[in-house]
Amino acid sequence: MTERVRVLHVDDEPGFAELAAEFLEREDDRIEVVTATSAADGLDVLADEPVDCVVSDYDMPGRNGIEFLEAVRGDHPELPFVLFTGKGSEEVASDAFSAGATDYLQKEGGTDQYTLLANRVLNYVETAAAEAQRKRQLNAIEAAQEGISILDEDGEFIYVNEAYTDLYGYDREEMLGEHWELVYPDDEVSFGSDVVLSAVDEHGSWGGESVGERADGTTFVENHTVAATDAGELVCTVRDISDRKQRERALAALHDAATDLEAADSEAAVYEVLLEAAEDILEFDLVAVDVEVDGALVQKAWTLDLDTEGYWEETPLEEDTFATRAYNRQETIVADDLRAYDITPADPEYRSALTVPIGDHGTFQAVSRETTAFDDADRELTELLVGHAREALEGLARERELRSRTEALERQNARLEEFATIVSHDLRAPLNVADGRLELAAEDCDSEHIQVVQRSLDRMDALITDTLALARQGQLVTDTESVSVGSVAEECWGRLTTGDAELEVVEGGTVAADPQRLQQVVENLARNAIEHGGSGVNVRVGVTDDGFYVADDGPGIPAADRVEVFERGFTTSDDGTGYGLAIVAEIADAHGWSVSVGDSDSGGARIDVVTADSDETGGEGDGDETAESDASGSVDA
Repeated sequence: MTERVRVLHVDDEPGFAELAAEFLEREDDRIEVVTATSAADGLDVLADEPVDCVVSDYDMPGRNGIEFLEAVRGDHPELPFVLFTGKGSEEVASDAFSAGATDYLQKEGGTDQYTLLANRVLNYVETAAAEAQRKRQLNAIEAAQEGISILDEDGEFIYVNEAYTDLYGYDREEMLGEHWELVYPDDEVSFGSDVVLSAVDEHGSWGGESVGERADGTTFVENHTVAATDAGELVCTVRDISDRKQRERALAALHDAATDLEAADSEAAVYEVLLEAAEDILEFDLVAVDVEVDGALVQKAWTLDLDTEGYWEETPLEEDTFATRAYNRQETIVADDLRAYDITPADPEYRSALTVPIGDHGTFQAVSRETTAFDDADRELTELLVGHAREALEGLARERELRSRTEALERQNARLEEFATIVSHDLRAPLNVADGRLELAAEDCDSEHIQVVQRSLDRMDALITDTLALARQGQLVTDTESVSVGSVAEECWGRLTTGDAELEVVEGGTVAADPQRLQQVVENLARNAIEHGGSGVNVRVGVTDDGFYVADDGPGIPAADRVEVFERGFTTSDDGTGYGLAIVAEIADAHGWSVSVGDSDSGGARIDVVTADSDETGGEGDGDETAESDASGSVDA
């Protein structure tokens, strides 16, 4: 102890009080003495100043030492109090100790008495401080949420806090003096001795999970620590983690249920897995799934075993039930006592309910015949399970939509292929006959009409070729791959009659496309630029953030014609079929792309293709060029 020790010395003889104070302070420089000449003055000092110990005479006017002690104990029950008197007796000493005195000393001659008094004062103050600290610690232990116990060297309880007794269901008196085996199941006692105590003997402490047994024989999983003290005692802390372990098991089981839900191939299968998980994992007894059908909730699955089929009726969304509330508000509703609500449950025996919306699909509801049957953990786990079911149902809906779209695409593509077959065979056959007959006629006679007919037949052949291209290229694209626009442009340029025209490619970008149809697009756009751009036209192919473009420095396309250029048959050339850009539009539409016309930076035409599913286009772009595109009777409570 290094802090100052303040001693209040009360004696009706001022000279003796001052002398005693001087000798006490000489005995130990930690001691500081405050004097008072009466009990009343002493009480005033105690009321105004902190004091560590009181030394008082017995025979004083007004109020004697024992009466003063009794007054002190009213406000300071633990303060050390030494009755130091020259007129004492065994009777006075007995009364002093009965009143709560810490010690009783008689005044004697000489200075040795002050040495004795100083030592006693210091010891009592140190003991009181240690006791106060111990009580604070015990109070903290008592207030702790963890169960705490202390065992002696024989393994018997010498202290248990309230949390410990509550945890095991005993009274404090029932546990004190009992062996630690009291709180272990018989088949776990060997674990306590062979594992826990062995680890404490070897390492000084042990921590882990063990199984505890309550007074009623039930068991629980506990987080348990045991540590040895220098005195050979064992300090144990225990926390019930059964809820946590149960939640961990439930989460693991719900993970498996989520896998089963994902694998479900129908709504009925989803509902079946949902109900099984609610029963087996969440341990709900009465569960139902209502599905929204034409503005009403219709019960599609339930766990009740009822013989009356007509009992299950649909509930219009306008009616006020917990199921319709949860669905309309898209929020979870927990009702602890159904009798406290205006809503009448389907069965009067139902007392509480937990209702969770399954998105736009419907609701999941669990009911119980007990009040407050569903806690926060039930709500959390149920929302997690229902969320997995909602995702499974949405996945099935997406699969149905995808199948429907795929079937529609296949039917459309089949019709286009049938049309292409008719055009290819039924039209080309008579055209070939006419072309052959015309050649024979030209050998027999020389007529100006033969050349006119030949041009007409050639135009018909070109129309048939373009019509076939329209039919086949317009078939919707179902499979794509990443294709380099620059590589396609250079390959197409090599197949065209380009004359003095020049190609400039901005490399570095790809798009997701059908490779052959992308070639057709780029080739048609390049051919259009060459045919309409004039001699020596410069054709620039580049990649944008959302697609690609083909631009030239020719005369451009008038604003009035920029919509019609993609229509079938539109052409400004006497020899054109008007299908070149129409085929571009058809292929773009088959990919889900869009096409638009604008001005290039050099004043010519620029056609942009915006690809909805394009890859990241890492090209540097066209610099100055910028893209221009327009672009109740149920479980329900």
